Amino acid sequence: MSKTLLKNGRIISPSDKLDMVGHILFENSVISSVEKDLPPEDKIDQVIDCSGCLIMPGAIDMRVQSADPGAEHLESLSELLAAAGNAGISQIVSLPATTPVIDSAVMIDSLRLRASSTHGALLHLYGAMTQSLNNQQMAELGMMAKAGAIGFANGVVSVQDSLLMRRIMIYSKMLDKPVIHHCSDAYLDKDTDMNESETATRLGLLGSPAIAETIMLERDLNLASITGCRYHAAHISTASSVEALRRAKKAGLSVTADTSPAYFLLNDKATADYNTAFKLNPPLRSEEDRLAIIDAIKDGTIDSITSDHHPIEMDKKMLPFGQATAGASGIETLLPLAFSLYHTNDISLTRIVTALSTAPASILSLETPKLASGETANISIINLSSSSVIRGTNFLSQSQITPFEHYLVDSKVVGCFVHGISVML
Repeated sequence: MSKTLLKNGRIISPSDKLDMVGHILFENSVISSVEKDLPPEDKIDQVIDCSGCLIMPGAIDMRVQSADPGAEHLESLSELLAAAGNAGISQIVSLPATTPVIDSAVMIDSLRLRASSTHGALLHLYGAMTQSLNNQQMAELGMMAKAGAIGFANGVVSVQDSLLMRRIMIYSKMLDKPVIHHCSDAYLDKDTDMNESETATRLGLLGSPAIAETIMLERDLNLASITGCRYHAAHISTASSVEALRRAKKAGLSVTADTSPAYFLLNDKATADYNTAFKLNPPLRSEEDRLAIIDAIKDGTIDSITSDHHPIEMDKKMLPFGQATAGASGIETLLPLAFSLYHTNDISLTRIVTALSTAPASILSLETPKLASGETANISIINLSSSSVIRGTNFLSQSQITPFEHYLVDSKVVGCFVHGISVML
């Protein structure tokens, strides 16, 4: 039995209502004690001093676009899982927009088998809502659920057909799986380059109005109301969507949502020099929207924070802004950027830890992350007073395009354990 002691850290575990300075001892993959008093160190194999650091249940990134299969030259599955683990993330959930699309039990089985022998974060998978993501025929939801799909998604393409979406929700309800949806009205959003704003007009770029997101979200909330399904709105970016979510939650709907660091740290003025690293989907919004997203994280209207990791080839970014592909690498910056909310926006550590670990687990019906005796040793450790500058060239992933290039952060991941094994490289 291998014993590891994490000592002198600030331990925050929302599920256990725990916030204290103390020590965690785990043997192999199981936590054996969480105490204020330091245990004897003479029979412990590894002792890690976590003074000044936060110890939290392992982070879960519930929105990751894998390039594998189909574009392994950008980032293989093993590289993705290794990068996630090294970034303090113990589990990731991959979207189905791969080549081929994850729309069958065979694809689920194949990817889960490959991931089982890979060092790094654990892999979970969404199944595609529609066959080949064509938005025309519903995929084999039941077969994928049986194979291990933990929910159903459609990548960054919205299901425009309301009847089809209703049927997907009905089947998801029967299977007790959440529907994870990117909200965008395809007609309002067609061929747009960035957020509809004064900046877009000045740059001569075609703008996507904020209501393109909210109109689709409102439709989905109405469908969720009549079907009773578990509905999750992905990467919310606008103030009007936040208000729609608040109303739905107040009405008692089974509705959750996530957002990503770009939408609470950046606004559409970042695109002023046509830097395509800032071309994302959904696009960066106004300062009013950004502040509304922060408030929604703070009060829990937005439940989870995700990386929205989407590797893009360099030659598809080295184009005029209107022709460039939307997306950027995000998995290796998720935790430092999320904890910037603690440093600059007075959002509590407990709320941020919840958004990064317990909320995603609850939304997806995964094992609740806890730091308590008998629980699985999935643990992330963050130094909250270690300043550094984000550089894409330091990423483990081959995908090194980030909208946060040269961005200063005040937190650094210093440890990550998955089933008691260190996955930091």
